[in-house]
Amino acid sequence: MISAVNAFLDDMRGGRMTETPVVRVEHGQLQGRVAESPSGKAFYSFQGIPYAKPPLGTLRFQAPQPLEPWDGVRDATSEGNISAQIKMETDTFVGDENCLYLNVYTPSIDGEFLPVMVYIHGGGLQFGSGSASVRGADYLVEKDVVVVTINYRCGALGFLSLNTPEIPGNAGLKDMIAALRWVKENINNFGGNSGNITLFGESAGGAAVSVLTASPLSKDLISKAIIQSGCGLSSWAWQKQPLENAKKLAHLLGCESDEADDILEFLRATPAKEIVEATGKLFPLQTFFETAIIGFTFVVEKEFPGVEAAITESFTDLLTSGRVAEVPIMIGSTTLEFLRKVDTDDLQVFIPQELNVQRNSEESLEIANKFKSLYFKGNHTAVENLNGYFELISDRLINVDTHRYVQYLVHATTKPVYYYKFDYVGELNLTKKLMDTLNVHHAGHADELGYLFKMDSQGEVEPTAQDVKMRERMLRLWTNFAKSGNPTPDENHYITVTWQPVTKDNLYYLNLSNELSLNTSPDKHKMALWEDLYNRHFKIWEHPQVNNEETPVKTLKEPVIVAEPIEPVPVITSPEPVITSSEPETSPEPLIEEPVSSPLEPVAHIEEPVTSTLETVAHIEEQVTSPLEPLVETPHNGVNGTNGDVERKPRPSNEIKMVQNGNGVPKDVIRANDPPEDDLPKNIGVNKFVNFFESLGGKK
Repeated sequence: MISAVNAFLDDMRGGRMTETPVVRVEHGQLQGRVAESPSGKAFYSFQGIPYAKPPLGTLRFQAPQPLEPWDGVRDATSEGNISAQIKMETDTFVGDENCLYLNVYTPSIDGEFLPVMVYIHGGGLQFGSGSASVRGADYLVEKDVVVVTINYRCGALGFLSLNTPEIPGNAGLKDMIAALRWVKENINNFGGNSGNITLFGESAGGAAVSVLTASPLSKDLISKAIIQSGCGLSSWAWQKQPLENAKKLAHLLGCESDEADDILEFLRATPAKEIVEATGKLFPLQTFFETAIIGFTFVVEKEFPGVEAAITESFTDLLTSGRVAEVPIMIGSTTLEFLRKVDTDDLQVFIPQELNVQRNSEESLEIANKFKSLYFKGNHTAVENLNGYFELISDRLINVDTHRYVQYLVHATTKPVYYYKFDYVGELNLTKKLMDTLNVHHAGHADELGYLFKMDSQGEVEPTAQDVKMRERMLRLWTNFAKSGNPTPDENHYITVTWQPVTKDNLYYLNLSNELSLNTSPDKHKMALWEDLYNRHFKIWEHPQVNNEETPVKTLKEPVIVAEPIEPVPVITSPEPVITSSEPETSPEPLIEEPVSSPLEPVAHIEEPVTSTLETVAHIEEQVTSPLEPLVETPHNGVNGTNGDVERKPRPSNEIKMVQNGNGVPKDVIRANDPPEDDLPKNIGVNKFVNFFESLGGKK
């Protein structure tokens, strides 16, 4: 197999590769391009592939709807839009609601049936993308795997919930599920094996991967999972009061009603830019490290008849009862996830709310004293003990939940669970400049991504020989696991140890540093403290298993539109092209070069004298957008008192970029149908009839 692929790659370099590759998928044909990796190996790139209908107009906040087919050949040589979000280093709004696109990178389209790796980007579920500028698959593809990166709706646009049949929440999570379904149905045509799909993600992406292994809609679509620096047990990944969050957002933007239908109508009429900016103001990062709250994230959905739900029970219940995917898991974190000091000396803020320990009680003060003794050697206010804050925050937000998740998994599944710690420090570490400034010599949040992906921000970085060796190690471990479920099938120059999976008796983990080493029980003493806290205070019965929250809704004159299931529905096509809307009034946003997404900002807010040394931290964000990077609080001139004052902008149509003939004339001038306009009939049956009538060549 390997020799065949190498021969194929030789053909590519010899000029015998198809220069304009065309692949047929379920909804039509796509034309990609030939790309070249840094080592000179050629591969096929297909970018900007839509996997669901644009979630515009009345589809805002709803589950993704089935994509409509196109005739002719669609251009797939450039990125699709990223989700609407704030670009951190410039504090500007970028992206678009019309963002449900994915990219496919493959060494072969000729039936090799290679293992498939689908990446979920981080960004705290608020920002980030799967764009090649930050998640280039060049190195991974060289290892004979097919790589898919996706965009999904972030922030309120993806995770607002009204607890109603129309807006139950988790639209962004359902975007990921829709993308997985697309991969399952179409990846064979790109040389991938639909029966061997590894889902992997970092930070909020890691949390999403773990939730998707528990969702009844997706767990059967996944063959293996890699969970990096974040999991479904992380409290920041879940909304505690989703309806209250929706009300607060609407009120901030000028809505005076608390009723779900009024809030929905108001927010649908509000420009996406204002929603994104208001979300950043409502949930500023400054409070995150104390509260562990991001804003609009996953919800436990309320069940409604006929409405497809991603998750209707608490993740903890699904995990502890063993109702998760029976698949091999690789999971881990970096040594020091976050470089941050909170704005208080009261260590009680680090006690998880889910433990229900009353603030200033005897128990709470005792726990704070244990933190002080273990992390700060008794003096937590001294500048020289700053690392204690870094370790405590990293444990509180990532490491403890990862540790608990591994222990639950070993009892919940019979499949192997591979545990790791990434502690390598090299030129490709994304937080290296910040670490050097603080004189910290450990790996930080998202640092492993610099050894898995090609990134534009590292174009000028000159890796050392040891960095190149580490990158080769990481690539082999990750792709070996994707191929067979075993990251170390044999030992060689790069893989010098056999990685043992966790057992009920031994918490084996692979330490990824200058050299590889297999050890047991990472951070043993610190994890023992946290285990004791959870054993004493975490009572699963005190936490809701399902969503029984009532939503105030007034009687509607018209029936509520319920989002159709994500599953593709049959569409009857005409032999003649279906030509619809004219050129869009606003063109799709050009490819944006955004920073690395990671859910939690690794930027420290530190007292003097260290603060002065961190004035250069902002420049690091050009390379690292941490998974919970600051949703920067900026002047919100657009967030005014009444929605009627908002400038309304035309909604772009779902334009298809068509392949050009040599003379510049499109082969077919075709655009996909726009989403339903607000004045179309609300009845779903009528809409289906209209679509059916149009497909036969009829006119509206």
